[in-house]
Amino acid sequence: MPKTAAHLSFRRSLSITHRALIATLFVLALMVADARFHWLEPLRDGLSVFVRPLVALGQLPVRVWEAVERLTLDVVAVQQENAELRRQLHQLAVQAWEGAAARRDNAALRALLGLTPPPHTRPIAAEVLYDSPDPFSRRVVIDRGSNHGVRVGLAVVATNGLVGQVTRVQPLVSEVTLLTHEGMRVPVQVPRTGVRGILWGQGEEWLALRDVLGEVRVAEGDEVVTSGLDGLYPPGIPVGRVVRIEGVGVAPLVWVAPAERGEQWRQLLILERLPAPQ
Repeated sequence: MPKTAAHLSFRRSLSITHRALIATLFVLALMVADARFHWLEPLRDGLSVFVRPLVALGQLPVRVWEAVERLTLDVVAVQQENAELRRQLHQLAVQAWEGAAARRDNAALRALLGLTPPPHTRPIAAEVLYDSPDPFSRRVVIDRGSNHGVRVGLAVVATNGLVGQVTRVQPLVSEVTLLTHEGMRVPVQVPRTGVRGILWGQGEEWLALRDVLGEVRVAEGDEVVTSGLDGLYPPGIPVGRVVRIEGVGVAPLVWVAPAERGEQWRQLLILERLPAPQ
């Protein structure tokens, strides 16, 4: 629609201040009319319907971020809970292992303390600290030394019989060489027949009965005990049992399975042989 000269003249005659004042008065009139007569309420309702999807679309990133944040927190909480449960399970397993080990040690100690030591001996209780660093040396280290009355040559026993001999002594610890060490020699006797000989360590799991005095009268299953003839080992300590005899004649090879394997025990007894009363 072409603008008339009067209209253009009216626009040019009004300054910006006058136009702002007129707009302000118009808005105030609309506000008063809406407050008194609610003229703009249908317009607001229509605008709210139109703007609602836009508001929801604008809120979508916030809601997605909140959902991701909640999911992340839930995952972290579950991971922390799983870590705590694993820690508790590990702690319970360690306690169970320690309890089982303590029960085994207590049972072994009760059995050891229930032994009747040979006459004229003084028992010294000891605990195995560790095996020798050399796996082929067949030695163990115990927590008793010269300060406790231990000296070289004393016999070491466990519940079922002889384990070995003290071969090195320090003030607080001692080293025990096991029967199976290839350098070990123990004077023994077969109680069933009275046959005496020397038991040799073989560096393995078996012992060899050699240097038999007199006729060899040994059978499989015979018990072998210390004879006490060397003055170190008290007599009558179980050493092992005959498991195999090879060869016949004057000097057959007699194999003996040790009654004790020192690696199986943590609690041992050291036997100090005392002088027999006059």
